[in-house]
Amino acid sequence: MASSPPKYDTMQPTLPFWTSPKTRKNEVVMELSPTQPLPLLPIELRSYVSPDNWETRVRAITRLASQFSKPMLESSWMLVALVLTFVIPIVAYYDSIHNYTVDLTVDQQEDREDELVWKARLISLGVTVGLWCVMFLPVAIWKRIGRVRVNKMIDRWAKDDVRSASSYEAIPTWKVTMPGMFRDVIVLTVSCPATPSIYDPEAYLPPYIAPPTEAAPSYEALKRFSGLQGDGKFGDIPLYNDAKEIAV
Repeated sequence: MASSPPKYDTMQPTLPFWTSPKTRKNEVVMELSPTQPLPLLPIELRSYVSPDNWETRVRAITRLASQFSKPMLESSWMLVALVLTFVIPIVAYYDSIHNYTVDLTVDQQEDREDELVWKARLISLGVTVGLWCVMFLPVAIWKRIGRVRVNKMIDRWAKDDVRSASSYEAIPTWKVTMPGMFRDVIVLTVSCPATPSIYDPEAYLPPYIAPPTEAAPSYEALKRFSGLQGDGKFGDIPLYNDAKEIAV
């Protein structure tokens, strides 16, 4: 009876979403969250940022940005704002019509029906705009204040890096994208200076690997050239040798 091959558990533990930073060109993009532990210093940044500096700055970014991100409170606030936006304008519309028609006779109401409707509509529109300003404008201002405070902190770090760096030391650039509505994910982007490459078209090349002054002709071009010349040579170099030498 043939034994079945052993079965191995292929399940892998769930890792925090910051463990695999996205690297594009000279940028390292990481997603931070106050509910996750601090990420380790990526390999791409170890030449530019010290581990202590990385931990201090990432902790400060996460703490400050998370103060302006409350997903549960934002969801509750927006739900209340949505309900009020639908309910209060309707109540204001019918209440304004009632107030305008309470002292009018039936004939007067029929004569001024269009006027009353348009007045009620304008009042309802004004109430709607007022609700938007009261419910949505504070949230936008709150988010804006958080973005300004984080940008000021990043600018202060940039000045400290320039002041403490040597004349020829490369300095990375930090950028933070604040959390949007209903989410607490903070996007950190660190741009590293481009490393000079010897493959750059403008890079200096030593003389022994400099490109040739003239491109070598292809094999087909050599065949056509030898057929026209008839001597089977390209300059002083024979293209082929018809003599057959047999080694004994």
